Amino acid sequence: MKKLNHRLIKQLIRIRCVEQSFLDIFSQGKLNGTVHTCIGQELSAAAFAGQIKKSDFVFSNHRCHGHFIAYTKQWKGLISELMGKENGVCGGVGSSQHLQLDNFYSNGIQGGIVPLSAGFSLANKLKKNNNIGVVYIGDGTLGEGVVYETMNFIQKNDIPLIIVCENNQYAQSTPKDSVFSGSIKGRAESFGIEFRESDTFDKDIKIMDEAKDSINWVRDNKKPIFHLVNTYRLKAHSKGDDDRDHKEIKSYEDKDILNLLLKEDPVYYNKIYNEINDEVLEYIDLATNQNELDPKLYFEQNIDNNEIKYSDFIPTSKRLITRINESFSNLIENDDVVFIGEDIVDPYGGAFKATRGLSTKRTDRVIPTTISEQLIAGISNGLALNGFIPFTEFMFGDFTALAFDQFLNHSAKVYNMYNKQVSCPVVFRTPMGGHRGYGPTHSQTLEKHFIGMDEFSIYALNRFIDPKIIYDFAYKRKHPSLIIENKVDYGKKDNFKISDEYEFLITDENLPSLLIKPKYDIPETVIITYGGNIDLIINELDEYFYECDKLVKVLVLSQIDPIPEKIIYETCNSAENVIFVEEGIEGGSVGDHYISWMSQNLKPKKYKSLSSVRTTIPSVKSLEQLALISKSKINNYLKSI
Repeated sequence: MKKLNHRLIKQLIRIRCVEQSFLDIFSQGKLNGTVHTCIGQELSAAAFAGQIKKSDFVFSNHRCHGHFIAYTKQWKGLISELMGKENGVCGGVGSSQHLQLDNFYSNGIQGGIVPLSAGFSLANKLKKNNNIGVVYIGDGTLGEGVVYETMNFIQKNDIPLIIVCENNQYAQSTPKDSVFSGSIKGRAESFGIEFRESDTFDKDIKIMDEAKDSINWVRDNKKPIFHLVNTYRLKAHSKGDDDRDHKEIKSYEDKDILNLLLKEDPVYYNKIYNEINDEVLEYIDLATNQNELDPKLYFEQNIDNNEIKYSDFIPTSKRLITRINESFSNLIENDDVVFIGEDIVDPYGGAFKATRGLSTKRTDRVIPTTISEQLIAGISNGLALNGFIPFTEFMFGDFTALAFDQFLNHSAKVYNMYNKQVSCPVVFRTPMGGHRGYGPTHSQTLEKHFIGMDEFSIYALNRFIDPKIIYDFAYKRKHPSLIIENKVDYGKKDNFKISDEYEFLITDENLPSLLIKPKYDIPETVIITYGGNIDLIINELDEYFYECDKLVKVLVLSQIDPIPEKIIYETCNSAENVIFVEEGIEGGSVGDHYISWMSQNLKPKKYKSLSSVRTTIPSVKSLEQLALISKSKINNYLKSI
């Protein structure tokens, strides 16, 4: 076997000692959750994560401990993290699979980190800092479609990224060859990506030089590489769940580099091993007595005690789409803003022309993509983690369902998952809604499916509130936002006609709401709505009074989630009837969510959620009108109470 340098041997043994200690203390009940060790795969960690610069970055997966130690050298913080201590790299919050320190990120969701790493690397390219990155995946991750979406993107856009695929021959308990068609090499080369291959059981330890060559090639050529590392994990997938053939495991133990070193020079090996292992065990004893994170530091509470004030609404008489485009034209002047999405560059400028002119104004800040929503969201998340604020367009709101994993398991969780050390200020935006005859997959209103995600806020444009206010607000946030634009509103201006008996007010909040209410009377009924639904209501105010004998107050929200509790309380607490009107279909609707909160926090009263029929939205106009929320549905309910 080739002689290894002393420093590398110590690094490999340290990784193994730490990993073995995790298995030991897990069996002693000192670890909460799970642990996936990389025993047998240590050379892969040392070769790539251990040889890049500190200014470079690493994205890793559930089997990330070796990568983390090789890159950060902070093995003590790793031990404290898995033991749930505040001294851990993420305060014990992330534990085994969710680590963040410096430019190291890991997440247990297979595949999802790949577009994040591409976005992070794209940010480096835009900054022109010559930094590169490594993203570690397993052979099982090649079952995820977003991996291929990302391969296409990084090759087409010359992204300096190394995809290290650790082929340990098993996806948890499933042998690769039983589910895998074709070759790994063929998959990478089909996108034109440079392909390299190494082996952690090669006695000449060529992987160290081969990895260094890949690192230098990516940095020099500013293009991606797919580097396959053939390896084998000597321990179970997780803890003790191992049903592999013992003879197979033994065959790899016999050619494991550290085991071979033990046989060749047991005195030398045992001396280093015992020194490092004693150091690890000593720290574990110390960590056992460390404190866990103070709950007050994790569960933040922001209380707003400011009084809401109102002023008269003043229209501007511009179409909504024009005002959106003007907002974006101003935002793109900021060097940290990037626009990304399908068909958003000139001359097309987006399906509804919201981004028209932006790519002409700043070519490098408008990034076109393929039809791959999960990729688009993941690239955006990576850009946001590396200093940019992406404004990300999904051509139709219906398509946001394809990006749900990136919303839920990445952008929404980043802040708390990594114990508030980083944030993800991405702005997702999309046109929602029907009334244009686009049919079942282009007419849905889906925001109800995204309610309740951690640090993930949902806002809705309407034709009266200046979109610049909402987009500037989202730009200044440090957390992800989803902004809903009702596509029927795009062509409308912000003019209105209501009876002189009503006043049209705007709140002074950072994210203002609208309030339409009688000037001289106190109504018993409040209608809450948002987005394009406002026209269904304000045009009928007189009819509500004359035909339904109801005097109503209308609250038009800009913030949909989290619930803007203060304005809801102030507007609804003294009302007898509260009606929530939305275009989404019945069943677990936004209105149901609000009514649940109000019934638990406001004075007893009658609540009603009015929404579209629980059906697939038809294209034919007559059926579409019957399916979607309508004036008659609102009127009929008002007459019944």
